[in-house]
Amino acid sequence: MDEYLLWEVLVIAAIYFVAGIVKGGIGLGLPTVSIGLMAVWLPVEQAAAILIIPVILTNIWQSFFGTALKLIVYRLWSLLVTLIFGSFVGAILISGVNTAIVTALLGGVLALFAISGLTGLRFTVPVEKEKKWNPVIGFITGIISGATAIFVVPVVPYLQSLDFSKGQSPSSENDSDPTEARDETAEKDALIQALGLTVLISSGALAIGLNARGQLPGSIIFPGIIATVTAILGMVAGRTIRNAMSLNVFRKWVLAGLLLLGFVMIFRAFLE
Repeated sequence: MDEYLLWEVLVIAAIYFVAGIVKGGIGLGLPTVSIGLMAVWLPVEQAAAILIIPVILTNIWQSFFGTALKLIVYRLWSLLVTLIFGSFVGAILISGVNTAIVTALLGGVLALFAISGLTGLRFTVPVEKEKKWNPVIGFITGIISGATAIFVVPVVPYLQSLDFSKGQSPSSENDSDPTEARDETAEKDALIQALGLTVLISSGALAIGLNARGQLPGSIIFPGIIATVTAILGMVAGRTIRNAMSLNVFRKWVLAGLLLLGFVMIFRAFLE
């Protein structure tokens, strides 16, 4: 097991099972929950390295299984490109910044995401403004995800604000507009696949950045595989829980837990 003791692997397995429950229940949250919990005792860059394998494997299916991949590429290509660049920059910064600062940033991102979810904060981005905002959101998300391995802010609320039923073509009569979702299924697929693809690309760029810094050792393979298996089991359990209780109640409990965890990490950073 190289650098990881048995108890550490067991704790990692338990964390990813819990994170998988969250992802299975609400469709996202695997990196958010797992990094937040692992960073309680592991350096953020080490927790991010373990994250790579389970996040890439669990998001491949979400990214490519659906009807909207072409739509996403046409509509969000500039967001995805700047996301890659920002993730590289963030992955480099993660090694040069004081640990307490990274911990506080991670806690702040967790708290911000939880607060936005608990308050029901929603906004709408007009279709004509997307081309301007896409690269900005992509780069900011890349920086944050590269530095903290949390891939939700600000891209998740941004993607939720887009109206995929409207295309970017100025003519509403253009039936061949590849940026427009033609039916409800395509709309749902567009959001789910866009979320999966942004996480997949961010984690891939993060892996390359960490590897370039020599922070992606072979020792993360075993805990990474264990994390993947337990995350998948957790996702199955999460879907079962989601079907047995109110999705809204489940989501609020998850967000409340993330908010508490975020405040604990900020407080811990000030004590270091």
